[in-house]
Amino acid sequence: MWRTFFPCLGFILLLSACGSDPDAEISPPQEAPFTFQHQGLTGITVNRLYQQQDWLLAATSDGLYLSHGDGSWQQAGLAGYSLFDVVAITEQHFMASSYRQDDDGYFHYLLFESYNAGGDWLEVKHQFGFAGEEEGIYGLLYDAEKSRLYASGIEVLAYSDDFGLSWQIIHGFWGGFGQPKSALAYHAQHNELWYGGQGAMENPVLFQVPLDGSEATIYPTLFPAPAVVYGIRFVPNDADTLYISGEGGIVKSTDYGNHWHNLLGDVDYRFYYDLAIDPADPQRLFTAGWDKKFDEPQPLILEWSYDGGAKWQRYQYPAAASFYGGVRSMLLVQEQDATVLYLGLWRGGIMRVTPR
Repeated sequence: MWRTFFPCLGFILLLSACGSDPDAEISPPQEAPFTFQHQGLTGITVNRLYQQQDWLLAATSDGLYLSHGDGSWQQAGLAGYSLFDVVAITEQHFMASSYRQDDDGYFHYLLFESYNAGGDWLEVKHQFGFAGEEEGIYGLLYDAEKSRLYASGIEVLAYSDDFGLSWQIIHGFWGGFGQPKSALAYHAQHNELWYGGQGAMENPVLFQVPLDGSEATIYPTLFPAPAVVYGIRFVPNDADTLYISGEGGIVKSTDYGNHWHNLLGDVDYRFYYDLAIDPADPQRLFTAGWDKKFDEPQPLILEWSYDGGAKWQRYQYPAAASFYGGVRSMLLVQEQDATVLYLGLWRGGIMRVTPR
């Protein structure tokens, strides 16, 4: 059971009060304050980027890749598998979710585990599904304090205390008929899980689920349908501010979901899979989009804000017309006292971006 929160009226009023025309709020910079370094994996789609201590992990359309931030990426197993998500329990213990399709066209949803940083992988005989049936695990998250693994599926949010062997439902139900809920995040201060994706009617869906057993909240109208929720980001040292990105733009709440502000509006249904927040200056944001082009190249356009999303600047990376620059994942890290942004591209590999 959940309660439904419809922010439409407040959403429209906020837009009117701010006078926000998304196109008018974006201005070109005088000079791009970044350097770009393409780090290979051309032809591969990078679905998720993840950091675990000294490791950088890339869950891709061709298995897992690892880097120590030295500019090179090495495959760490699961070649040939397109990974939904990856999580690092420790520097050596990884878990990854994927699928395979058999000769009859049926999908089999898989969970893998490695105890030696991707050197070897074992298939976990998981029971993520009704009566032991395997459903897709689209989002993974690990809580080290509780030694608990969380996962999101089609219509379910569940947890496992035995590294994926058995699962207990927190919210939702098994056997859903909607679309994947791949966005998953834990808010430590509020002790809540947020997860989302797309509903059965191609509508954006976002859930706020307290872990104390309280009633969950659903936000079904953050973007105009058809749309998908892809990214959930909480602001460091600010318990009540969060950003949601997806097909349709980026929205922000400064009162923990009671009201939402449209930061980047719908621009021809451009997909914004992620948003990066600089922990040293939470007003500094980075994002980049993807046009729904599966087989065609597209430019890499980086967008950033220095005032929490009120105004944006954008820069198009100068590349050949054949470059696949649509961004599917982002990761902001600190490397030798420098802020570094990694971009995972659709069929374009990985781009490293450094502010000048």
